[in-house]
Amino acid sequence: MALTSDERDELKATARALLGRESSSERVRKMIAAEPGFDPAVWAQFVELGWTSIHVDERHGGAGCGWADLAAVLHELGRALTPSPFLASAVLATGALSLATNDVLTSPMLARLVDGTAIGTVALANASGSYEPGQLTASWRDDGSGPRLDGTAGFVLDADVADLLVVAARHDDGRILAAVVDSTTPGVSTTRVPTVDETRRLFTVGFDDVEIGDRLLCAPGREAEALFDRVLSLGVVAASIDAAGAAERALEVTTEYAKGRTQFGRPIGSFQAVKHHCANMAIAVESSRAAARAAADTLDGDPATWSTAAAIAASYVGPACAEACGLEMRVHGGIGFTWEHDTHLHLKRVKLDEVLFGTPSWHRRRLADAVFPEITGSPGRGQSQEAG
Repeated sequence: MALTSDERDELKATARALLGRESSSERVRKMIAAEPGFDPAVWAQFVELGWTSIHVDERHGGAGCGWADLAAVLHELGRALTPSPFLASAVLATGALSLATNDVLTSPMLARLVDGTAIGTVALANASGSYEPGQLTASWRDDGSGPRLDGTAGFVLDADVADLLVVAARHDDGRILAAVVDSTTPGVSTTRVPTVDETRRLFTVGFDDVEIGDRLLCAPGREAEALFDRVLSLGVVAASIDAAGAAERALEVTTEYAKGRTQFGRPIGSFQAVKHHCANMAIAVESSRAAARAAADTLDGDPATWSTAAAIAASYVGPACAEACGLEMRVHGGIGFTWEHDTHLHLKRVKLDEVLFGTPSWHRRRLADAVFPEITGSPGRGQSQEAG
């Protein structure tokens, strides 16, 4: 059952209070400079508070609420720039297992993700970051002894701390397979990839004759491709919510600075150019919050609508939030470019959010294909994607 408005406000207030203590910018810098890139004690608090179980069905140990309720937590994690495996494990891996049809396989795994005894992630992109099923660089084959994996997957969040990997792979005949692999399985390797946003860690995961066994989430083919698309939609919406949270905080920091910083005997916020910057930031932030909120609400409805809602959110929210955080840096001037100030942390976070699950241009193409297939000449999917 979904939370009431008052309960959601209370959840949001609790998250903001906790993250205000545990994820200040000073602590964020300390966390990203050390291994494993986040604070396990803070992660344990997330689990204890039930954040990892908000959207999970009660039969798997969850609270049985909705994705829109989880969005309250995602927004606050973005505001605080919190480094954690929450997106990888509580959203993507948990979402994939919840949507799968193989309950016998997924039920015990979900219980482990919910209670924090395991961390999960997903490997859905190809080595260059494309989410087109036809361009996957992880492949599978079955020589009669069961499915086996080869190749690589890129842009995998927190693969170094994940216990479970949800993998999408492509057969030579075009069929997509979705399976769960233990990170300790022989033949699985991880290589960290540098990224602009140091609050998140991305990896390339390699597969060398990795045995899958009976760990298929659903039947290969259309069913697996539908699962792939829905998990991708979860990631897109979660990244949009995160970006809206970071941009919201950027706006607050910028308005405070504009009121307090004086130049020529006046607060810089009294200058027309600065007013315009702040006004444009406010428009971008409020519009992004509305778009992200609408997309989160859609996730509690018909899964057939998720892809379109995600494409709409990705088309607007990422670029708008990146523009807002760019304006934050302009208003702050020289200090905004320094490591000691938070402006660059906001900008880098939202820039990765913008492209992590597909570039805005790719999502606009997907949206056009879905709405105007007779014009684009496509059956409903974009044809290509840049890696970001």
